[in-house]
Amino acid sequence: MKNQFSILVLLLISYASSGQQLFSLEEAIDYAISNNGNMKIEQLKLVDADGKIQEYKSIGVPKLTASVDYSRNIQIPVSLVPAEFFGGQAGEFAKVQFGLNNNLTGNLQLSALLFDGSYLQGLKAQRLYKDLISREINLKEYEIRTNVTKAYLAVLIAEKNIEVLNNNISNLTKVRNETKIIYQNGFAEKLDVERLELSLENLNSEKKNVLRLIDLSSNVLKFQMGYPLQDPINLTDAFDNIVNESSIQKMDNEEDLVIANRPEFRILEETERLQHIQLKVIKSGYYPSLSAFVTHQQSLQRNNLFDGDEPGLLPATIAGLSLRIPIFDGNEKKGQTLQTKVAIETLQIQKEEFIKAVQLQVLNAKTAFINAKQTVESRRRSLDLAEKIYKTTQIKYKEGVGSSLETTQAEQEVYTAQSNLINALYDVIVAKTDLDIALGTI
Repeated sequence: MKNQFSILVLLLISYASSGQQLFSLEEAIDYAISNNGNMKIEQLKLVDADGKIQEYKSIGVPKLTASVDYSRNIQIPVSLVPAEFFGGQAGEFAKVQFGLNNNLTGNLQLSALLFDGSYLQGLKAQRLYKDLISREINLKEYEIRTNVTKAYLAVLIAEKNIEVLNNNISNLTKVRNETKIIYQNGFAEKLDVERLELSLENLNSEKKNVLRLIDLSSNVLKFQMGYPLQDPINLTDAFDNIVNESSIQKMDNEEDLVIANRPEFRILEETERLQHIQLKVIKSGYYPSLSAFVTHQQSLQRNNLFDGDEPGLLPATIAGLSLRIPIFDGNEKKGQTLQTKVAIETLQIQKEEFIKAVQLQVLNAKTAFINAKQTVESRRRSLDLAEKIYKTTQIKYKEGVGSSLETTQAEQEVYTAQSNLINALYDVIVAKTDLDIALGTI
């Protein structure tokens, strides 16, 4: 009985732990990269690219084919030949039949492509296409990392607000209880207690709203991660730790832009290289191609297929070369060349426009980051000042020279300053994330 109870406890512990998924920010990003539906599609594209390369390679691989053909001459064809071949009169024709009733032929053919310029260039294009898919996967990882980071931070900021609200509720509850005692002893007004009750009610109402916001933000994070929406999720990174680890005060907003760090630019470059290879493929189509073949054949021709007295297998072996020389294709390759050149020029323009757009994005991100840092410092000073005022009003109220209204107002200013600082810290982390995105260093 004791062993059964121990097993039951272990099962319950195992079940409870399996239902609780713990994620740091990096673990959440790794999970998203492995489980996000769009990422899975991109990975399948990479597998498909491998298949296309294999398929294209097969064009240049020697091929061996075998065939067996059987035919029966129900009525052997009749041919006319000069009768004089058989001792007849000149100018007359005799009817003769060539062939037997049954024909059984076995063929074995080996063929190989010896030279084709467009094939070699096409093979390069297939490999570049796979590299392009890899670049697109990097871009998708980049987007996932960005989306998960912002969604993760949104949950943390809500949880941080809950932490602050809990502290404020705890402190205000203590003050409310102390004020009740003072009121009961006749040293405070009922209005003082009611004001504290109202403040407490407002804080509890705000806490409920933030708790609902945590649920909403968690669902967004789960969606970005590809995590089951119905399963619970717990985040191990604390908001304060991320702020400290980010070393906001030491962040370098003067970092120079290296455009090659942006995965979108690398995709444009890879696409341009692919178009240049495509141009070479088209031009290679003007060159001759050479292939070789060897065919061995065994044929059996009999009136009675199974009569061993009739002639046996008749062998034949043929080897040869096939040279194909393009002469005129109706301007097909000329049109393809024109389209490819247009595509290359378009990509060059897109690259120039992308560089300009990224430069503007970096400038704006740096400005937003500087503003966010300055806002954090301003909010910290505001909170320090609000806390000093609140402490002063408390002392004045306890000494009987201040009003409860003054204390309540100072208390509300502290709550507002706390909320403003938390939001400012969130904004500065998001601004740094946006700067990293612009620089391509996230």
